[in-house]
Amino acid sequence: MGQESMNTILAMVQAEKEGQIESKMMKARQMEEIREARRVEAEKKEAERTATLEETKASLRKKRKRTRGPNENENNINEIAVTGTKAAGAKKKKRVSFADE
Repeated sequence: MGQESMNTILAMVQAEKEGQIESKMMKARQMEEIREARRVEAEKKEAERTATLEETKASLRKKRKRTRGPNENENNINEIAVTGTKAAGAKKKKRVSFADE
């Protein structure tokens, strides 16, 4: 084999290797762009969730302020004092009987 044909083969192999490296780099760039787009999308979703949560909190605070009157808090305390705190939570103990007994 002559020097010229060896150089031709070597040039072809190098060109193929360069093409592979280039395609790997292109694929890596594409993957990086995809990751970046996903990250931006995730940040946007998180911001929307946070905004919705804050909006809900604000509306709940407004409702709470509107429904509570100046004497309502005292009335609640008096009701608890009269009925007792255990009245609502007290339950009868359940019993289980077996046929053997």
